[in-house]
Amino acid sequence: MNRRAPTVLLAVALVALAAWRAACVLVGPDNDTDAYAHHMIARAILANPGDLSVHWVWLPLFHYLQVPLVALGGTMQQMRWLNVVLGAVLPLAVFLYVRRTSTSGPSKISPSATALFAALIVGACPIAMQMGTTAQPEPLFALLVFYVAVAFQERRYVGAGVALAAGVLLRYEAWACLVVITAVLAAGLRRPEERRGRPWVAVILPVSAIAIWAVLRRPVDGRWFAFLSQTREFATGVVHEKSALDRGVSGLVDLLYYPLVVPCRVMAPVLPLAVFGVARSVRQQGSRFVLVIASCLGFVTLTWLLRSSLGLDRHFVVVIPLYAIFAAQGAAAIADATAGFLARRRRSSKDADRSAAVGRMVGGVLSVASLAALLVVLTVWMGNWYAALEHGFPEREAMGKYLRTLPVASTIFCDDATIEILSGLDRHRFDRHWVDDPHTWDLVAETARDRGVAYVATWRRKFVGHERSGTLMFQAGGERGDASTGVGVMRVERGALGAEP
Repeated sequence: MNRRAPTVLLAVALVALAAWRAACVLVGPDNDTDAYAHHMIARAILANPGDLSVHWVWLPLFHYLQVPLVALGGTMQQMRWLNVVLGAVLPLAVFLYVRRTSTSGPSKISPSATALFAALIVGACPIAMQMGTTAQPEPLFALLVFYVAVAFQERRYVGAGVALAAGVLLRYEAWACLVVITAVLAAGLRRPEERRGRPWVAVILPVSAIAIWAVLRRPVDGRWFAFLSQTREFATGVVHEKSALDRGVSGLVDLLYYPLVVPCRVMAPVLPLAVFGVARSVRQQGSRFVLVIASCLGFVTLTWLLRSSLGLDRHFVVVIPLYAIFAAQGAAAIADATAGFLARRRRSSKDADRSAAVGRMVGGVLSVASLAALLVVLTVWMGNWYAALEHGFPEREAMGKYLRTLPVASTIFCDDATIEILSGLDRHRFDRHWVDDPHTWDLVAETARDRGVAYVATWRRKFVGHERSGTLMFQAGGERGDASTGVGVMRVERGALGAEP
């Protein structure tokens, strides 16, 4: 490749992949229900800034980042468009760092070629592409952790500390980065060169951020760090296990779930190359860089073993750059080994050049073949995702259409973020108390008494026991003949049974 070719090829690929993501954004509403919950929390913050319980078990930064957007009249769709862009920024960052830190070996593969391969893997990884069409924080978090890893490797401690302070308030995986960075700095305390540049800033800033959030949440939760135990309680309740070891020794297989099973699902064609690139990546990109990102892999593995997470593929997004660099360096390592083996059998400089050319050809063929196979996986994956987006949430979209016909002055009690956001109604129209909380029906009665009427929009199963409180005006979805499935809207009027004492 000439000097400009990798940059041009990367630019073309990133534009094409961004256009693909944009097509998914345009086809239908976001299919990731957690994205709706995050955005709804941003809307709830504006309604009551002092209520920190709205964050539930999630960390707060992503919610607060969306508050200005919501205040200016923005919607979740703008967050999806931002992720379309961020989906291109991470591969570019990988390209620039790998090109700057890689060196050529016997095959004389240029650092730009290695960097291009790594960046293309990051850009074309199916789960990264999918998350680039949602309003989830994964693209932002992956970029943030990548910067922390680079800054820490290059001893830019202030930058690493600032970015990590943001990271630990965005996703829990960043707490593992903090542990690793603290351990590395502690191990180097005796070396004078390791004490230059205010290294402990990289620890003090994120620790301070965690401490501030813990202090703010203490009065809300009634105990310190309750949101951590609540996270595990939620996850174990969903997966119906308290630990992988509940299944005995066989549960230890889950140690391989995020290091191997999920990668096989989302980037299988390039994984064989990654095996050969680990040592080379540690040498060239740096041990600190590798450790910071690998700590996230360790965290998601541990939390899955303890059933403190749901084992979602999207938790792997932050680790994709590391695997991509391993694969790209693996191709380069194979090329160098081939060139070195042939060179040892030949003596002349011309033979050495031929050996290098053969090595480059081997590395190039492996790179192109694995990338082509990855694009096949991506096409199938994104085809399924596109179809899911096209299908959308028909029952909730139908409900949103009905809600738009209600009187402008009416209050809508709704505890489902997808219903609220897909309605497109002004955020001030909604009361977000949980409908399955008996106290909420007292509030509904009070609103109906004061305003003459109130509406409750939620899943129909939550109307069970409250059928006499109002009239079911709309219903959609669910199984035929089953009144507890699907969604519905109940109209509660002043004087109706249950509408006032």
